[in-house]
Amino acid sequence: MAQQVWHMKDISGVEYTLGLYHGEESGNLMVYLNNAIMIIDFKIKQSKDYHFYIGREFMHLRIQKISEQYEYSLTVDTETDTPYNLSIRKQAREELNLMMMGMGIVIILLILFFLYRNIF
Repeated sequence: MAQQVWHMKDISGVEYTLGLYHGEESGNLMVYLNNAIMIIDFKIKQSKDYHFYIGREFMHLRIQKISEQYEYSLTVDTETDTPYNLSIRKQAREELNLMMMGMGIVIILLILFFLYRNIF
């Protein structure tokens, strides 16, 4: 039986423990979060993906069958349009716009400085 445990903290400092039990012969799967069962699935003998929330983060759990072995990976899904992902993208765009505006102001000031220096 394959077992995997991930420990993580969200942005506010809340700790989470995600665990996985997978019977490689039976294919039965159980995924739990902080000792509460989240997913029970039966006869998982091929590669399969699961998506779920941990706190505000949208997670991607991948079970991948390679030869006769299974590999388990857990990643944050930043591509899916969730409210949290959309707000992060919006904030990044706003920060980029502010940075570009600041750089534009600095360039204009430098040009004015060089023009003033060469004219006078």
